[in-house]
Amino acid sequence: MMKVESLPKVSFRSYYTRLAIFLASLFLLLFTVVDIRRGFLFADYTKVGSPSTLFNLSLFHLPLLLIAVLGIWLCYKYMANAEKALLKSGISLKTQAKVLAIVVGVFLIVALFIYRGVPASNILAAGEKSVGPGPMGLGRAIAVESFPGWLQPAAEGINYMLVVWHATLIGMLLGSLFLVAGAGLVLRMQGSSFRAHLTGTTVSLAQPFCSCCAAPVGSALYKRGASLGPMLAFVVSSPMLNITGLILASALLPTKFALIRILGGVIVGVFLTYGVSLLAARWVTRQEAGENNGKIYDWSAKVLSGYNRLFRFDQLFSQETADSPTALISRWMSMAGRLVKVMVPVLLIGAIIAVYIVQAMPDTGNNIWGVGATALFGTLLMVPTWTEIPFAVSLIGSGLSGIAAAALICLPAVSLPCLLVVAGATRSMKVALLLGFVVFIAATVAGIIFM
Repeated sequence: MMKVESLPKVSFRSYYTRLAIFLASLFLLLFTVVDIRRGFLFADYTKVGSPSTLFNLSLFHLPLLLIAVLGIWLCYKYMANAEKALLKSGISLKTQAKVLAIVVGVFLIVALFIYRGVPASNILAAGEKSVGPGPMGLGRAIAVESFPGWLQPAAEGINYMLVVWHATLIGMLLGSLFLVAGAGLVLRMQGSSFRAHLTGTTVSLAQPFCSCCAAPVGSALYKRGASLGPMLAFVVSSPMLNITGLILASALLPTKFALIRILGGVIVGVFLTYGVSLLAARWVTRQEAGENNGKIYDWSAKVLSGYNRLFRFDQLFSQETADSPTALISRWMSMAGRLVKVMVPVLLIGAIIAVYIVQAMPDTGNNIWGVGATALFGTLLMVPTWTEIPFAVSLIGSGLSGIAAAALICLPAVSLPCLLVVAGATRSMKVALLLGFVVFIAATVAGIIFM
């Protein structure tokens, strides 16, 4: 193998210079997009969206975007050509790829916090702690009232997607980066130890999945060797504890409800799933020995198989680590595109359905029966990631504090499709039933506390 010293030093200086320019250009791009959403850099903006602003456009944005995109493209092309020669000479660039993944991840998190932390143009806030008009509790970026009455729920759902488009974009980029850079994490998700269980939760933090998407991804991890506990931790923690969701919870919810959303996510996503895995381990072992579950399991297994074929969830986790920075970038962009195809339709359709459900919900009252009904209904209902937050805001505004607290726990955690996928993956309906039961109990307890 040729030593590093035998290669021209100028090649390394030039390569690292281009890598630094690439990172600077990426940061400029992310920062400019944040300003387009928030409008805090310049004095004058053309505002798009009414009555709430969707975009803040300035003439200065165009040259900034051009410089950023051009810098990214030219540096990527140079680095790709340089890496061919370096790799052919036997030089390993895996360390550089790992460092790049960490730096880009930090950039995305910084962009997410800047997006949240600009008070001058906090579009999510309307009145006291973000309670805005409409059943979703958000400011409106489109004139929903101009739509016919039967179409207004659909318009509200579309409005929700428009208002959170930037958080959604960063969530997709952050999640896809983690999926690509996290190759090999499955090995750390093996075993029944609490440390392995925490790895499942850690893997989920960057993933903006709703329960019906987290479950098949967890199933893919389980098939690749992840143990039951880490798999369940990933499935529940992804919709409850992903970074983007926590940022939106702090933005939209009153303080005590934001705390119950976060603490409830930790309790359910980490500790209760660990208890379920310990209790259910013997059931999974018996299934691996050949016990038959009957028609219910067969049907759930078919649902899982068809769902996986439709969205190819089993391909979301990379099997190998990227061997160079440009390989990481290429896989990241490819994964981001695949994640967008999976998540955006689910988010949009789910948001629209959620608004119809909000309007159709009966007035049960802020009592134990209302809390119990919400906990049961919410455990089975599928909602897209993050939509449980404006859903709860609407309930809080109506004085239904207990029902809102229950909804914040049960709506994101699991759903009927999610539980069916878990049953199909583990070959045990008992595991799914126990998981659904503990979520129901946790939501009921939270609702009673907040009544």
